[in-house]
Amino acid sequence: MIAEVVKKAVEKGGHILFIVHRKELIMQITNTLNTHGVDLSHVDILSEKRARNILQKLTPPTIILTDETHHSRAKTYTEIYDYFPKALRLGFTATPWRSNGKGFTDIYNEMVEGPSVEWLIENKRLADYDYKSIVMADTEKLKKSSTGDYTKKSMDEAIPKAIYGDIVGNYKKYAAGQKTILYAHSVEASKAIAEEFRAHGINAVHADSNTKKLEREQIMQDFRNGIIKVLCNVDLISEGFDVPDCTCVILARPTDSLVLFMQQAMRSMRYQPNKKALIIDHVGNYARHGLPDTKHNWKKHFKGFKKQRSNQQDNTVGLTSCDECFAVYENTLQACPQCGHENQTVVEKTDLDRVNAELTDIKPFKVDYTLKRYSKENVSQSDLETLEDYYLYAKANNYKETWIKFNYPACSRMNFPQFYAEIKPLKEKYKH
Repeated sequence: MIAEVVKKAVEKGGHILFIVHRKELIMQITNTLNTHGVDLSHVDILSEKRARNILQKLTPPTIILTDETHHSRAKTYTEIYDYFPKALRLGFTATPWRSNGKGFTDIYNEMVEGPSVEWLIENKRLADYDYKSIVMADTEKLKKSSTGDYTKKSMDEAIPKAIYGDIVGNYKKYAAGQKTILYAHSVEASKAIAEEFRAHGINAVHADSNTKKLEREQIMQDFRNGIIKVLCNVDLISEGFDVPDCTCVILARPTDSLVLFMQQAMRSMRYQPNKKALIIDHVGNYARHGLPDTKHNWKKHFKGFKKQRSNQQDNTVGLTSCDECFAVYENTLQACPQCGHENQTVVEKTDLDRVNAELTDIKPFKVDYTLKRYSKENVSQSDLETLEDYYLYAKANNYKETWIKFNYPACSRMNFPQFYAEIKPLKEKYKH
């Protein structure tokens, strides 16, 4: 879709500045545009840092196109936008979300929301998936906020941040031989896990931003060719990395970032015929963010919202994200290695405990995340149509079942025995 936009704009005499946040993506995008027949003499494909450093040398663009535009609040991007105020701005992202709650309305006038992940799976644009993780061990600790969503504190108490289950053992059990990307919480942990795999005869390699360029390129090529079965990293292989026949992702790092969760968990869901992706979540991230096809109120995130201050202990273990450019890096560093910005606080690095646990299929427990769709922030009462809608809306917002009787027209004239008989199948279906 992006390639078609660029091609049409160039054909009409436009010049495109195409901004990416990683140099590794430049060649990938160049190949895509070449395949699509785009005249690249009218397209500059640059990292945002490179573009900012040579602003005066660039041909003034008619369109500034930003990939992974949830990064576009960073100063490196806004300086580019301000330098070319007459250029149209077009941004693409699967996750228009910022951890600080700031929206994007000062950068973009409108948000055009695409089809849901659920629709994309049903219409063979994304692969369907299985999701293996731990069941919420202490569900009694889960508490809901006024929006009907679980509070973050209660989720962390239900599933404390740790690695649950045997990573290598579960790979052999559920994904033996599959091309797999593993996300660890630190470089040290990633290297150690790769070593564990190799000790079991499974070819696994670690790569990070400090890996020499030629070595990293060879690692990526060996992974694409199937020589390397498990590619271990922290955050190198997430946004924009395209390996369609990667069928499995292992999450071995907890994150409070919805962007990181979706970008990493769905890395195995590139569509191929008859493909079934597998996501092995050893850290219970689904409890914080739902499943890949959980619906989110993206318009709310686009507009921005006031976020309550969280305790220092809520930060992602072992990592922090830059307040300026949104890069993720080890929180022992004083400043962001990407842009040099210093966050106000530096978190002392900690490691993750290993906890013995059995993994299971999480999809049968999806009801808890179905309820998120019916919270007040996502759905208004006027949107409800069926009895099932009213039932889920009541459960998501902690209403009594009698609320359904007096608000769903078809139930208003029923006596209570008839009403409870009517909703009994829903109670059995959703176990609520």
